[in-house]
Amino acid sequence: MGSVKAWRQAALAAYIAAGAALSAAGYTLASTQANVNAIASAQQRLSDAGWRDHLAGDHEASARRAAGEGLALDKRPCPAPDWPAVAGRVMPSVVMVAVIEQAKGDGSSNRAWLVPGVQTNLATAILTRYRAWQAGWAQADSEREWVTMGAGFLIGDGRQVATAGHVLSGTEAVRVKLASGEWRPARVAGVNPSLDVALLRIEGEPGRPVKPAPAMPRQGQAIAAVGAPNGWGFSLSAGIVSRYGEASGMFQTQPMMQIDAPVAGGNSGGPVFNTRGEAVGMVSFGKGAFNQAVPIGQVLEVAGEIERRAAIISPCQAKANGEACG
Repeated sequence: MGSVKAWRQAALAAYIAAGAALSAAGYTLASTQANVNAIASAQQRLSDAGWRDHLAGDHEASARRAAGEGLALDKRPCPAPDWPAVAGRVMPSVVMVAVIEQAKGDGSSNRAWLVPGVQTNLATAILTRYRAWQAGWAQADSEREWVTMGAGFLIGDGRQVATAGHVLSGTEAVRVKLASGEWRPARVAGVNPSLDVALLRIEGEPGRPVKPAPAMPRQGQAIAAVGAPNGWGFSLSAGIVSRYGEASGMFQTQPMMQIDAPVAGGNSGGPVFNTRGEAVGMVSFGKGAFNQAVPIGQVLEVAGEIERRAAIISPCQAKANGEACG
């Protein structure tokens, strides 16, 4: 009898102990899960903050790369757009670029036949002249006219014009139209096809060069582009900076400022201004609703390189005149 009572007491004690252990285990499990959840939540917040910092840093870095050496994002307050006032200030620095295409002639200068050995082939020469006669190239050459292919803007000493390199592709002659309506003869000083930047030099009195922005506009800030869409010169369109990044160029990726200001054929080479009337870029090409502009820092760097090369080469051209090459 005593042994049964002892057994019952032992069983009761074991039951109570098991219950207590189960409660403690449940509490511990709940506490542990709460801790895990808290840690996970904290890690997620840290991860989100880190990702935001990463995106901000990447955007800043992309903007710096696109802006060029010495130009960062603009920290100044952004004035409200007053495009009529801006247009009045910047138009004297804008030009329209008109070109005459290269003559086709008898086809002997056609690039397709300029492979060494081909242009001296009699059969090729006869075939080319036949094609020229059949297509009426001589008649087409006689009807060539000046065509406004793009825009540009005055920089440097006021006789330099920056424009898009592809505007000058396949041209025989070039001239520019100032905002006053005056046409000026121009010559091509150089072209950087990979960055789509070209430099012209115009004759006559210097004009008013653009004022480059000391920093690039931030994403979302207002900008305006000036150009000749469909040949309609000195047209202004407004939008915002969509993003900074890189775009595939002819030979390499190139830094770009993406804008949503409407542009069309003829806008290429035209300047992009901020709401202060400072030049921040040059229209390069469009793709749908978004268009790519070469940042002003890149444009000025290329123009400077072209000028430096010209300064090195020009003394040696004196040899053609029998002068000493210095």
